[in-house]
Amino acid sequence: MQRMAEWMVGRDIRAFRWINGACKCSFFEQLMPVVTHLGGTVFSIGMSLVFLLQSDPYWRYEGVHLAISLLFSHLIVAACKKLLPRHRPYQVLENVFTGRKLLTDASFPSGHSTAAFCSATVLSIAFPVLSPGLYALAALTASSRVYLGLHYPSDVAIGAVLGTAVPLWLA
Repeated sequence: MQRMAEWMVGRDIRAFRWINGACKCSFFEQLMPVVTHLGGTVFSIGMSLVFLLQSDPYWRYEGVHLAISLLFSHLIVAACKKLLPRHRPYQVLENVFTGRKLLTDASFPSGHSTAAFCSATVLSIAFPVLSPGLYALAALTASSRVYLGLHYPSDVAIGAVLGTAVPLWLA
């Protein structure tokens, strides 16, 4: 079991190094710091409020679904961060490219990835035709967290699973 865990951690670090270092280019250096905010608190809550404030009951329902999904998924994220504290990559690895805003809370799981996939799932239920684009944007947001040195790939993968599972469970 120990060997399997070491193998998984090794793969996680190698994937992190590839996304954080080998994928560097000026386009991504401009894009990733912007796209990462699509999973942030302000954007996620703001999107919920936009739907909640609509007069059409359908849109309000989607706003409620999104707000409750974000709440439940982030309660799970907060519990995981307390129970399974993992240092962020830039705190333990050398030569990590980071963005401007460094976080000090636990790395596992990624709250931004959770929020991005939560939003993509709720909106995909409402608008199935937009699903591929919404999930691509969520995946880009999750990737930005690794690119900016804030999370390991496993952090964003678990965030993606949580962000997808909770709204489906609540639907």
